[in-house]
Amino acid sequence: MRSLSSLALVSLLAVLVGCDKSRPELEQKVVELEAVSAQKDSLLQEVMSTAQFVGDLAADLASVRALTSGRPVAGAAGELEQASPAERRAALRERVQELITRLEQSEARMVQSQSRVTALTQGNAQLRRQLAGFDSTIAALQVVVESQRNELSTMTAQVQGLTESNRALTEQREQLTAERAQLSDAVSALTTVANTVYWIAGSERELLERGIVVKRGGILGARATLVPARTLDPAMFTPLDMMADTIIVFPKADKAYRIVSLQDTRHLAVAPDRANRLRTGLQVTSPDGFWAPSRFLILIEE
Repeated sequence: MRSLSSLALVSLLAVLVGCDKSRPELEQKVVELEAVSAQKDSLLQEVMSTAQFVGDLAADLASVRALTSGRPVAGAAGELEQASPAERRAALRERVQELITRLEQSEARMVQSQSRVTALTQGNAQLRRQLAGFDSTIAALQVVVESQRNELSTMTAQVQGLTESNRALTEQREQLTAERAQLSDAVSALTTVANTVYWIAGSERELLERGIVVKRGGILGARATLVPARTLDPAMFTPLDMMADTIIVFPKADKAYRIVSLQDTRHLAVAPDRANRLRTGLQVTSPDGFWAPSRFLILIEE
């Protein structure tokens, strides 16, 4: 695409000959004119390329905006088709910056071209008339660049809006994550409390002295029954996780132990004998059932 045709160059040549210009000067003017024409064509191609770039950027922006709003995207643009929303926003910011650079370059080249035209046409009215069309082209290109700049401003505002929206979503996600962590900690703490049970094993005398068991019933202490004290201090017991610690090994393997607390022995793998005694240890088959009557297991060494 050339702004000055061969016919225009021939006409300009004839005018210059009519003005009795020397051949070297004529040839120099023709060379300069062709250079300016080539410069204009190159500039026009640059602006057209930039316009195409703006169109691609608008498509990418629409795709990213749709992803951010949660709406399905029908055919994302170009290389961003397989990218994540975050990657698309980052790529969009890079392309906006690239567009800014290209617009600035286009404007700079137009300024240089206009200066070149002014220098070529000084003192030559005929040449000014021949090159007047180039000024019109430059003016048209400036309109295109200004339009692109306005569109860029709109896109920049949209990208900023997407960035702010993403920042707000990130803050909400972080807040929800923190709240979820707090709830998880609270549930974990409550679960730990709910699953914590206690046990102790010792001789009758020892447990009586520590106030863990007391004697009730009988006459003057005869035939009195050992039962758990009404108030029990968890600090005097060994804590267990009833869901994890389902096997309890007795302190003395050669001794039998009698359960004097209120656990439901039907939920043991091996039931105690008629005297409610067990040897070596016990295995709980149903923690909820075994510990339901009491969270304190008291074993008397026989």
